[in-house]
Amino acid sequence: MGRRIRAAVVALAVLSSASTSAARRTATKSIAVERKATTKTTTAPAIKSDHPRWLEACNQLAPVTSVLCSLAPLPTIFEASRTKSVGTLPLLPYSSMAANGFIWALYGWLTDSKPVLYANVVGTLLGSYYFKEFRRVSPPGSSNLPGTINQHLLAVTWIIFANTFVLANFSRSKAAEIVGKEGVLIYMILFASPLAALKNVIATKSAASIPLPFTIASTINCSLWSVAGLLHMKDFYIYFPSMVGLLCAVVQILLKGMYGDGGSAEYDAMQEMVETHVRAA
Repeated sequence: MGRRIRAAVVALAVLSSASTSAARRTATKSIAVERKATTKTTTAPAIKSDHPRWLEACNQLAPVTSVLCSLAPLPTIFEASRTKSVGTLPLLPYSSMAANGFIWALYGWLTDSKPVLYANVVGTLLGSYYFKEFRRVSPPGSSNLPGTINQHLLAVTWIIFANTFVLANFSRSKAAEIVGKEGVLIYMILFASPLAALKNVIATKSAASIPLPFTIASTINCSLWSVAGLLHMKDFYIYFPSMVGLLCAVVQILLKGMYGDGGSAEYDAMQEMVETHVRAA
């Protein structure tokens, strides 16, 4: 009788151990299944963009070309630092690069547009560096930059404080709208200078004042921002000034091709030769 009881106890212990092992195996399997499901969820492929690849490429290349254009004045500034002279160089391109870069970097931050933000942060830093170096080697009292260095510094400081005021007193969306309009307005003002230069090119029949490499780089840059702003970002404040800049750059390239670097004297001599042949005929 005692043996039967002991045998029954042993059998129950074995069954209990077996059921425990089975339960453990079942729990282990369920945990493994859950882990696999979690892994599949976390490693699921990202949602593909609705934009075609060429448009994504334009959106990614636009800030790169902006940075390259911002780097273009470096050799000029290095030369001015080496010679301790700015010659007849104007300060306006560098002060406007710092101010304009600040405005568009702020706009990029307000609209959560990383390409606009990063490209213009670099432009702001480079413009500030160019301004600092120009100021260091510029003759004291210069007033043909146009204006004086202090006036440029005051204008840049005023722009920074004005935009800080907008940022502090308006909602994010309203501030983005104000800063965007401000950026477009400053772009239009800056384009007035190249347009005045184009009038002089046509009058003198010489395009020597048009820097061809930088103009080509500007054409590429404005083209990319026009496409990205219109089709990818769908942002008027991005594509409209870019299209205006593209138009100005294309006109400069056309004038460069028409007139080259020849002077008005050469043009007048050619005209006189043609008239002479016509009269002789």
